[in-house]
Amino acid sequence: MSKEKTTSEKVGSIEQLLLAFGERIRNGRKQKGLSQEDFAAECGLHRTEMGLLERGKTIPRLYTLLLVSQHPGLAVLELLRRIEP
Repeated sequence: MSKEKTTSEKVGSIEQLLLAFGERIRNGRKQKGLSQEDFAAECGLHRTEMGLLERGKTIPRLYTLLLVSQHPGLAVLELLRRIEP
């Protein structure tokens, strides 16, 4: 029998997912030797928005995912692969 998650468990899972996603973006940016501000500019985003993404403080829109994924090594599939809620 599977136990249904409580609301607080679901929120915790989403937070973990966002943190893992943000860490992948940060690692990809650092591998390219870019500052957060420079990478944000290349993606067409504001530095503040990139900071929120990297810290897992915001849920990215699909459009934002597509902008970030235009960079080699940061494809949407790779950013989300094996991240489990």
